[in-house]
Amino acid sequence: MIRTIFLTGSAMLGVALALPSVATEGQRAWTLDDQLTVPEIRTLAIAADGMSAVYVVRIADRASDKTVAVLRHLDLASGKTRELLRAAWIEDLRRIPGTADWSARIERGEGVQLYRIAANGAVAPIVVHPATAIYGDSEGATYLAYGHAPLPTGVRSYSWSPDGRWLWYVVLDAERYHRKIRYDADVASERAQRRSPGRATALIFLRDPQGKDRLLAKRPHGDISTFFGRSFVRWEKGEVQYDVMEVDVDGRQHTMTMAASLPTGTSRIVENRAKRGYWRLTGPRGGKLSSEGFGMTRDLIETLPDGRKQNYGRFPFAVGDGRAVGGFISADGKRAIAGFRTVDNPRFGLAVIEGTAARAIGGAASLNHCDFTAALDRGVCIAQSQALAPAVVSIDVNRGSTRRIASIAPAHETIAPLRTEPRTWVNRNDSKATGYIIWPRGYTKGKRYPAIVITHGTDADERFANQENQWEYPAQIFAERGYVVLLMNVPFSTQSAESRAVYETWVNETKDRSPRQVQDRIWLNDTASFEDAVSELIGAGVVDPARVGIAGYSRGSQSVNVTMTQSQMFRAASSGDGGYLEPAFYPSLSASYDSVYGGPPTDPAALPNYLRMAPSLRGKEACGAMLLQMATPYSASIDLYSALRKATIPAQITLYPGEDAASDETHIFHIPSNRMKAMEENIAWFDYWLLGKRNPSSPFAHRYGEWDKMRMSATRTCDGSKSAPPG
Repeated sequence: MIRTIFLTGSAMLGVALALPSVATEGQRAWTLDDQLTVPEIRTLAIAADGMSAVYVVRIADRASDKTVAVLRHLDLASGKTRELLRAAWIEDLRRIPGTADWSARIERGEGVQLYRIAANGAVAPIVVHPATAIYGDSEGATYLAYGHAPLPTGVRSYSWSPDGRWLWYVVLDAERYHRKIRYDADVASERAQRRSPGRATALIFLRDPQGKDRLLAKRPHGDISTFFGRSFVRWEKGEVQYDVMEVDVDGRQHTMTMAASLPTGTSRIVENRAKRGYWRLTGPRGGKLSSEGFGMTRDLIETLPDGRKQNYGRFPFAVGDGRAVGGFISADGKRAIAGFRTVDNPRFGLAVIEGTAARAIGGAASLNHCDFTAALDRGVCIAQSQALAPAVVSIDVNRGSTRRIASIAPAHETIAPLRTEPRTWVNRNDSKATGYIIWPRGYTKGKRYPAIVITHGTDADERFANQENQWEYPAQIFAERGYVVLLMNVPFSTQSAESRAVYETWVNETKDRSPRQVQDRIWLNDTASFEDAVSELIGAGVVDPARVGIAGYSRGSQSVNVTMTQSQMFRAASSGDGGYLEPAFYPSLSASYDSVYGGPPTDPAALPNYLRMAPSLRGKEACGAMLLQMATPYSASIDLYSALRKATIPAQITLYPGEDAASDETHIFHIPSNRMKAMEENIAWFDYWLLGKRNPSSPFAHRYGEWDKMRMSATRTCDGSKSAPPG
């Protein structure tokens, strides 16, 4: 494992002058097809006897121009893998307790329904409900999708009792369209909608051992917890507990835990204000596991039902991260396993808790998407890292050891790994930001290279070419093309009590800290981290200061938009599918904006806070060329584009289309041709503005003339000149 380096001064940069990475015999360099076809692991489940496992990957299929889900069966002794099923969507794959079978929610042409999967690949329905509700960025959709085509959905979520005899599940019924006049909040809520949304009702059922279904609850459209399948379900003492979301009189949402009696079906309230369910982990004493404290290490705590706390020790990781493995309890209740994410050099592992002690399983690679036998003595996980393509490994929990079983992406294992180095940067505000440097293949000491910072916010960790982190910024291809790539997280919120309080002010939409404190500690602090990380490499003679760019989507787009209107370091940027922080979104996000800005932009007291940070109001302060890639034409993003063009700052906004005229592309792009074009556009954009290069065969070569006009008409550039980009 490459050891982590804390960058506290330029003297520490000796490690930056890394040995070149070269392809050995039988290996090759990265291609754009490699970037496109990295399999996305969705879910994994081990067989009851621990002898085999099944898992699901999503793969871009160029021929159909769709992303498809593939269910594979793996023999854990031989490593033999066979494909069981291909479908538009496969999710929530689980072992059915007390049987040799599995279950999953699958779209096989009848909408997303619940099916049983036998070891021989036979698929049979368990629950089939008329799929009238649609998830996806589409006309009439119930809710937007995160990264898949519009999906008609019958079964939204489910859970088996530990003995497999009872089934808790949720189905959806779309509400019929009623032509009626709407008023006030019902109208304002659609301000950011491009198309008319649909509405639905969620029905929560309990199926008994005899196959009889009992309706437990009928939930309204606003119950986000139920509609997004994030309901925490727990079976104990003759009842099933689950979460629903309620709305306070002041309009704020909160989670409520309900319990339904198995014998009678009667319901009671367990906890009126519970933590978000998908973050809850159970310990071996029946309490809730959490990590407490600040800094680079945390206390692993189990809070018991009576309020007492059991401290299992201090560790350099935190449990409860939504991207880590969930929690497991052994059949005898004496052992618990919880997924963790390390604070430094972020990677995922397993905390095994029993007695009064806890121990970690994991190493240089991340362990994700794990499952275990009922005794929690054996399991399987996906192992991967920045340089290691994902593979299935077996886990011997008693020994704390892992063994590689089979590759998930054999084609990607033929790629010669690029040198990727974990870093923890400390900025001028003493804030730490973690991430990685991907070095150009064949790096030469003493030569200055162009550089690109890529950020999503917090997803730079030990996962392989992860789309949630890189989006359509092909980090590995940039490194192959001679760029130094910095995959950077923004400074993490748990560095101190004050930092956490500022983030909670923003997330919880309170006014516990002033808007200026929120701006300074979050987005302006992000900018400081990006600048200081690049400055370290400039000071070490690694990066050419005239050829530095930055890219980020979603939460990362916020950081990029602020950075490009606050800093003069970055000559080019690509900002993906974001618009938060722009005044145009205030009516839709008023409570959040009140925390960030102190009120609406029409409030004279709040206006200075907007002028201080809102990117579209600072267009004239920008100097670098900005590309805005959009899945949906957000009005706020168009405002930023317009402000930049009015200030004669080179800017382009590009809208990628959806499945048809009635739908949009999703926030995480799912259409392979869109993904490929977006990557090619980013390459063309940065090569032009940072290197002065033109590729006549690029799909975006026809844009060079427009870019020339923008460059020649720019009233200011980052270095004060109007000359052509460096060649």
